[in-house]
Amino acid sequence: RSLRGVLTSIPLYPPHSQAQTFTTMKVSYIAGAFTALVLVSCYDAIVGTPRQVGASLSTTRTASFTTGTRHNALRSNSWVTNALTRQKKEETVADLKQTLEKSSLVFGMNFNGFTVKQMEGLRKKLPEDAKIQVAMNTLMKQAGSEVEGYEAIEAACKGDNAWWFAGENVASCVKAYLEFEEECKKAAKADPETKVPSLSGGCMDGTFLDTEAIKALKNLPTRTEVIAQIAGSIKALPTKLARSVKQVPTKVAIGVSKLADGDDNKDLVVGDIFPKAETEA
Repeated sequence: RSLRGVLTSIPLYPPHSQAQTFTTMKVSYIAGAFTALVLVSCYDAIVGTPRQVGASLSTTRTASFTTGTRHNALRSNSWVTNALTRQKKEETVADLKQTLEKSSLVFGMNFNGFTVKQMEGLRKKLPEDAKIQVAMNTLMKQAGSEVEGYEAIEAACKGDNAWWFAGENVASCVKAYLEFEEECKKAAKADPETKVPSLSGGCMDGTFLDTEAIKALKNLPTRTEVIAQIAGSIKALPTKLARSVKQVPTKVAIGVSKLADGDDNKDLVVGDIFPKAETEA
């Protein structure tokens, strides 16, 4: 039997004798029943009915399971995101290293404030062996530290950089930047809000270059020009050498002729044919 049934079946004031009147018994049972109901109500309020307690436990267990599942899902998503981010960073560093190994010069340009259209137009004006790539400073710093000759790029890793990579034709790449800078300066005269690019620094042959040093590379001869200069020097060398060597056969011929003339005289020596110059006393 349930606790409610037990409590309601016990009278608070049972009859003391058989002589008790019907009215007294009725009052007694009513008072007992009322007291029992009060006790049962208090018990339910404090402990709760079995069905309510079970429902509460079930609800709590379900909520805990749902919360735990949600936390596990968030944790899993975080791991996946971190793994993808780490993989993307490793791929970017590998790409930067490969580009640095093929470059003669790298420098950073602050691209903050420029539109996508401007950057795309700038890329189209670059020489064939030049490249512009936007990369985080930390990734560029890591790539530079792993490629010989580019450790000094760390000093340029500040601000929002679009990295310029120049191949063999360094001057052409620098001139492309200077033309872009000049275009922006002219536009800024008409519209003061126009962004003018600035350089954060660069690196070449293991040396850090500031803005002025980078711009001075516009006068650096290209590979083709250097080869042409060397070829011109080599071409002129045989002419000068021929002039010097031209007279050697004549002198040798004269000497051979004299030796032939003195061949009949076996007592002669070379010194007799080519006497030494007399020294003044």
